[in-house]
Amino acid sequence: MENDRSKFWLAVVQGAIIGASGIIPGASGGVLAVSMGIYRPIVDAILAIFKSFKKSVCFLLPYGIGCLLGLMLTARGLEYLLLRYESALMYGLMGMVLGGVPDLIRDANANGFHKRYLLGTLLGLLLALAMAFMDRAFTGGGAWPFTPPTIILAGAILAVGIVIPGVSTSFILMFLGLYEPLLSALNRLDISVLLYLGLGLAAAGLLLLLFVRRMFNRHQGYAYYCVLGFLLGTVALIFPGFYPFPAQLLYLLLFLAGMAITLLMGRLSQRR
Repeated sequence: MENDRSKFWLAVVQGAIIGASGIIPGASGGVLAVSMGIYRPIVDAILAIFKSFKKSVCFLLPYGIGCLLGLMLTARGLEYLLLRYESALMYGLMGMVLGGVPDLIRDANANGFHKRYLLGTLLGLLLALAMAFMDRAFTGGGAWPFTPPTIILAGAILAVGIVIPGVSTSFILMFLGLYEPLLSALNRLDISVLLYLGLGLAAAGLLLLLFVRRMFNRHQGYAYYCVLGFLLGTVALIFPGFYPFPAQLLYLLLFLAGMAITLLMGRLSQRR
């Protein structure tokens, strides 16, 4: 009984880490789940939920509780930083994203590098560019309205970052203008927002799991290089610009610090 209780709370903590990483720009819930050794068991439990409903739900419940706690607790700190130190935060987070590129390339080349994989990078860049054109077509480059359909969309976008290892999707929410209102709603514990967010997260997550398992099993190189192109494209879209000295020097140091943190996390995960 004591062992089961310990496993439950460990799963809650691991879920909280994944949930927090889902909303922190630069972090990837999928990567952390892989590094903790729980990615494949969670994927298998979700895909088996209709065959073994009770067993899957019992396994997934503590991770779901932890994920929700991680989202809500992290949102408060991020909202504070965005309101007061937006540019500094963005430079640090961009460093965290780019610091993960070496590990992403290593995983992509696990079975050897082929020049044709670069077509995946081009596709990823084109997807990011298409998103920018779509945003300008719908809103003229302004923030998207924070309505039930866009909240469901935000949940679907977060699902991409949680399900696909190496992808950080919070930058997309920032670009669309949905990130800050989402943080505010999470901090207010707005139940309606949480329900719509959960709907998008669950629906998109299930579809993505089916797609990701097939793509990463059969076309690993193309899949990872597509992720790489998309990451580089989204970083370019949210680049905050340059600032006068000495502010720019501070921001560059924060960029390097963010990159160092991600590189260190990657080295630690390789030792597991």
